Amino acid sequence: MTAGDAAVDTVRIAPGPVCLLPLDAFTGRAPVLQVTAVVERRLAGGRWAAEDDVPVVATPGGAIVLPSLASAHPAPVPGAVQRLRIRLVSPYLLDAEHPGGVEFDAPASTVPAVTRVRLYPLPAYPFPPGTRLLRGRVRRGGPAGAAVAGAAVSGRARADAGSVPRVAEWAEYAATARDGAFRLPLRRPGSKPPLPAPDPAVPEAEWFTVTALADPGRPGGPEASIHLTAQDISGTEQLIEIP
Repeated sequence: MTAGDAAVDTVRIAPGPVCLLPLDAFTGRAPVLQVTAVVERRLAGGRWAAEDDVPVVATPGGAIVLPSLASAHPAPVPGAVQRLRIRLVSPYLLDAEHPGGVEFDAPASTVPAVTRVRLYPLPAYPFPPGTRLLRGRVRRGGPAGAAVAGAAVSGRARADAGSVPRVAEWAEYAATARDGAFRLPLRRPGSKPPLPAPDPAVPEAEWFTVTALADPGRPGGPEASIHLTAQDISGTEQLIEIP
């Protein structure tokens, strides 16, 4: 590596490796906040048990590697393939796209299985001071109105015939906690109306669309969207009800 080159992770991979590349959705980089990799093995009946003997290596570049899937727990049948999973656990970030963790077989192929994992900020995420945040909750519609935990919440500039984007297309992400609460960063400007306000003294409206997806790990899951303005963001907590 010559001077000025970016650092490159070099990991010696044994047969049956698994590699996760976690990404903090707010910073766009490997997370610097606390993230713990939990490895589990599936037992009979679909239950999962901690697999503490599988080594987990975190590289300087942020990759999480399981270089060997050797286990002190023998398979029920000698040579049989066992089902394992790895979950990334953090009080600040949630892997909403893999709610049950990333599953794989052991022994696996000799080719490394690389999975990119985008981690969404939870309400406890330490956003920098001055970050514009939408506070809200996600719940199921109907009389029960149960909170939706682990929902993926996204925000973007409103895009329809009555909206004009101010900047290039963008998106921000967050995840709900157990009580359905979220804090969604909205750092970029929303869209504006096609015509200026009749009164120049009135601030021009800034529109956003916020979408909550109840089961982000399953394509086509139930979701709901709301449209709101910058004034709504600084106001009371927003509620999103998913059918």
